[in-house]
Amino acid sequence: MMLEDNPELAEVVRSLVEVFPDGVDDDDYHPLLVILSDVLSERNLGVAVHAAFGLDPHVARNEAADARTGNKPSRRGIEDLRSRMTAKGWSIVEDEN
Repeated sequence: MMLEDNPELAEVVRSLVEVFPDGVDDDDYHPLLVILSDVLSERNLGVAVHAAFGLDPHVARNEAADARTGNKPSRRGIEDLRSRMTAKGWSIVEDEN
């Protein structure tokens, strides 16, 4: 999927790069996947993580599913990351697709 064909997804990628200019660190990765799962389809989550951070989209989708179900990050960790992201300009609230 080309981001030019999906302006909403392109905006998510731009926001991720702005919020995480040096990439996402290990401590924030799984909470981020949960946050992205709330606003993106499984497919778009993989595309966004790949476009923003160069990570394998299939692995990201599988890890997101695991982070939502079996290996959940703490609610506090998710909310802390969401607050830090919002403070850095994150305003994505829902997937338009």
